[in-house]
Amino acid sequence: MLTIELTETIAAPLPSAWALVSDPREQHRFTAYGVNHVHQTNASDLGPEFKWSEQGVLLGKRYECECGVFAWEPPNWFCFGTRNLFHVSFELDAVEEGVRLLYRVELPQTPEGRRDAFVELCRETLDRLKRLLESESHGE
Repeated sequence: MLTIELTETIAAPLPSAWALVSDPREQHRFTAYGVNHVHQTNASDLGPEFKWSEQGVLLGKRYECECGVFAWEPPNWFCFGTRNLFHVSFELDAVEEGVRLLYRVELPQTPEGRRDAFVELCRETLDRLKRLLESESHGE
């Protein structure tokens, strides 16, 4: 299993960070891979029962998967993914500077040899998220 953990402090309020990272329909705004389409597949509101279908491009290859929420503890922890393909989590803590965010990606079927490509993708995703949240919190 390939596991990647990155931490960043973001100058933005916790409620803004939570609202963005915990809504799969908004993640296309900051992911470094191409999320082209997100379609809700059940009648649940955002939260522990929310499910969706996602299509996009990851490392040059098209993908389609059915996703669900694994953990939902507003405004501090959101984990989602598929049972065997991937898990992504965002852990948020309010700090004096804004929000400290732990971004964790687990890829059970990905060989260790792909680590560099996925670390780069995760780092870019976290950088985009930071820029987006900080620009929105400063009214830019």
